[in-house]
Amino acid sequence: MSTREQILIVDDQENNRLVVEDHLRKLRCDIHGASSGEEALDMLSAIKPDCILMDIMMPGMDGVETTRRIKSLKAFEEIPVLMITARDEVSGIQDALDAGAVDYLVKPVEPTALLARVRSALRTRHAFQQVRDLNQDLLAQKKELSNFTHMVSHDLKSPVVGAASLFNFFLYRLRDDYPEILEDDGMNEMLQRIPDTFTKLLSFINTMLDYAEAGRVIGKQEMVSMDKVLSAVVQNFEYAVNEGMVHFEKEGSFPEVWCDPVRMVQVWQNLIANAIKYRGEKNPVRVSLGGGLLQNGWKFWVDDNGPGIPDHEFENIFQPFVRADHETEGSGIGLATSDRILKAHGGIIRVEPKPSEGARFVFELPNPI
Repeated sequence: MSTREQILIVDDQENNRLVVEDHLRKLRCDIHGASSGEEALDMLSAIKPDCILMDIMMPGMDGVETTRRIKSLKAFEEIPVLMITARDEVSGIQDALDAGAVDYLVKPVEPTALLARVRSALRTRHAFQQVRDLNQDLLAQKKELSNFTHMVSHDLKSPVVGAASLFNFFLYRLRDDYPEILEDDGMNEMLQRIPDTFTKLLSFINTMLDYAEAGRVIGKQEMVSMDKVLSAVVQNFEYAVNEGMVHFEKEGSFPEVWCDPVRMVQVWQNLIANAIKYRGEKNPVRVSLGGGLLQNGWKFWVDDNGPGIPDHEFENIFQPFVRADHETEGSGIGLATSDRILKAHGGIIRVEPKPSEGARFVFELPNPI
């Protein structure tokens, strides 16, 4: 297969094709001709053109319909199509552009204009290919990193759990066989800190696993009552309510939505935990939970009256390991995990500015029907 760029000329008149081909010789490209739209479509897979010059008026399938069909094919949708039209056919140009053509030329074709337009189209094609290849590389690297994160987190969990269990057994034996060690206040305090360290480490590993799996492991999706999901989540924060850390309010409606209920619990849990963790001096922080219908889906929000988030942090707040408040302990993974879960559902999440204090997180889910 030639490594030179491929140009396809589509015109039912052979003389017109030969004239255009002669003008394009300077480009040092491989040039192919088709006498109809049907023939052009049949040739696509064989020659994989980098640019197509298309006559508008042809018997059978005209240039507009041929362009529309080319653009409907995933493998060829990025190929630039230049229309060639007679002066009295200019009215059809708008239809051609709507079908996916990028430019047009008027017969008789002026050589300089033809070469300039084709060169421009080939540069555009090359740029599209570079962007596509770069995007594929980035996606591959992202998948590899996600797999690595999942593997490391998963493989770390078992030994940490094992070490924690062994330490608990060690403490049990220590109390029975060497109680005098635990009578030393300094030694006892140090030994009591170790289980807390294991707990924090396991929490971090679980958080990393949640993030690694959030964008790729979606369980069974079904119509779920968001009101029931939210009630279960709020119940998980009963301790925070009892300790005066948070006061919940509800507003709007919470209809049934199409989602993975387990993952949706994670989204609400992360957003509410974020509001409580970064409440600052607010005790309790007011957390308003809201929802409602959109034209093509559902909208929900978590609104608090805590210290809020600086405007310049809005853009990066959903990136992993990003924290607006570095004085408060946290992994910076919760919001990133929620973002990945919602994207896997075809949804979005954002921070909305508030005229008063506090932060407002809004997420939307599409209606699949």
